[in-house]
Amino acid sequence: MKDKLHLGCGPESLLEGWLNVDLRPFPGIDETLDATKPWPYIDQFNFIYAEHFLEHLSLDGALSFFEHANKALRRNGILRLTTPSLEWVLKTHFTFPGEAQEIADQTLTINRAFHGWGHQFLWSKEFLTQALGAYGFTDVAFLSYGESGHEELVGIENHGGFSRHAGFPSVWILEACASRTEVDHSFKARCEQSFLRHVRSGH
Repeated sequence: MKDKLHLGCGPESLLEGWLNVDLRPFPGIDETLDATKPWPYIDQFNFIYAEHFLEHLSLDGALSFFEHANKALRRNGILRLTTPSLEWVLKTHFTFPGEAQEIADQTLTINRAFHGWGHQFLWSKEFLTQALGAYGFTDVAFLSYGESGHEELVGIENHGGFSRHAGFPSVWILEACASRTEVDHSFKARCEQSFLRHVRSGH
């Protein structure tokens, strides 16, 4: 039984020795899985890795993913994620002040960053840290491209283009340790009150 899960792998980024899983049944993957619904794995993995995956989930879907990932990891197992940095997007895509045409053009590019490529929600460092903590993860560490204290995770990224601007990375790369603490439901309630109820159809 494999103890490393590569989630949202797609057909081009399969990892040898990992359980390669995606929502769609691409050639070469091991299993299909909707990461926002209950998983068939409990206490199975030492590592879960998902690259440029989180931003494609709705906020409530992402919170469900955190909950299921924590259960699927063994105690002190490691979740590694990469996801676009909201701070970097804001710093690089919209400037004040600016010429009228520049601001008009940037209006398009910043909305593309939010809505293009199937993106549903972009994450800041602080919000990621709070969300992971609420769903049972501890020792959240933000790392540079390819960097890890775990041999299995060193140099694992497939997407290039990592850069920094104004002190922010283009992509947040993090590792967090699974624990068995209870979910802090007040965090989900805050998300519901401040965001989710406003974006659902009919509200």
